[in-house]
Amino acid sequence: MRLARLAIVILIAAPLASLTGCGDRADSLAGLRADVRRNPDSVEARVRLGDAYLESEAWHDAYIQYSAALRLDGASFDATLGLARAQEALNDIDAAAGLVEQALTINPDSPEALALQGQLLLRTDRPEEAARVLEKAVAIQPDNETAHLYLPVAYLRTDARGKAEEAARAAIKAMPESVQTHMNLALVLTARDRPDEAETLLRAAMELDPGDPAPPFRLAELLISQGRRLEEAITLADRAGELEPGRGDPDALAALALRKLGRDEEAVRRLHVAAMAHPRNVPLWVMLASTYRDMGEEEAAARAAGMAYRFAPRRRVRAAPSDDGPGDAAPQPAPLPPDPTPVPSTGPGAEG
Repeated sequence: MRLARLAIVILIAAPLASLTGCGDRADSLAGLRADVRRNPDSVEARVRLGDAYLESEAWHDAYIQYSAALRLDGASFDATLGLARAQEALNDIDAAAGLVEQALTINPDSPEALALQGQLLLRTDRPEEAARVLEKAVAIQPDNETAHLYLPVAYLRTDARGKAEEAARAAIKAMPESVQTHMNLALVLTARDRPDEAETLLRAAMELDPGDPAPPFRLAELLISQGRRLEEAITLADRAGELEPGRGDPDALAALALRKLGRDEEAVRRLHVAAMAHPRNVPLWVMLASTYRDMGEEEAAARAAGMAYRFAPRRRVRAAPSDDGPGDAAPQPAPLPPDPTPVPSTGPGAEG
C-alpha cells in the first residue's frame, strides 16, 4: 500500500487484504497437512509443508517436517536445506552451518544454499568468507534476494566500503521495491559519511512501505546521530513504536533526542514509563540510570541500576576444582550481545 493512495482506500483495502491473506495461508496449510496425512512417507509432501510453516514463521513445526523428510531420505537436498533454514531461524547456528555444508555436498552450486551459508558466516563474524560465498551465489543467480541483502553487509564489515556501495546499489536495482535494500544502502552511505543521501533513501523506504517500523526508526537514529531535526526524530521514533509496540527501543531513541534538546526531565519520564512497561529490556534501565546520574539523582540512579542487574541475563560459571570438591560459582551477568546485521543497533528491522 502506497502513501499516495487515498486514506479511505487504505482504511478499507488493507484490512481486507490482511484477512484474505490469513485465510489463504490457513487453507493452504490445512491442505498440505492433509496431504502429509494421506502420504506420510512422501518426502516431497513433508518438504512442501515445511516450506509453508517456514513462510508462516512456525519455525518448530517446519523443523519437525524437514526432520521427518530427512529421515525418509538422507540424501534429499530440499529436506537438508530446509532443515538448515529452520535451524537458522531457531538460532541453532552450529546445526544450521553443518546442515548447509551437507546440502552443498549434494548440490555445490545451489545459490540458495550458498546464500544461507554466507548469512551464517556473517552471524559467526566471518565476513571475508561470507563475502566470497555470497559473491558466488550472485554470480550463479543474479536475482538471489538473500545474497543481495547480505553481500553489502559482508563488504562493509571488511571495511570494503566502495564494494559495499556497489553491491548495495546492485541490490536496489535487482529489488527496487525492497525496503531492506534501501536501508542497506543508507547504512553504507552513512558509513561513507554521506548522511544526506542516506536520509533520502530512508525517506524513500518509508514511502515504499508506510507500515514498516524499521525505516522511521533508522531515520530517527540518523537524525539524532547528526544532532539535527531532533523534534522530527522524536516523531519518527513514536511512529516506529506505534507501528510495532514491543521492547521499548523507540522510547529509548526518543529519550536520546530529548536529552540532546536539554529536556532531561521529559527523557527520564519517558524512560521510566518504557522501562516499567518492558522491564526485561536491560538497556532501558541502564540508560535511565545514566540519565539520573547525569542529573545528580544518585539514589534514583542506583535503583535503576539495580533493576538492570536484576533483569540482566545470567550464566552459571563453573568454579575451578578444589580440595573441597567441584562446585558452581554464583551466577554472573552475561555480556551484552554484539550489534546485529544487516542494520545497526536495536529496534525494529534489526537482523538477528
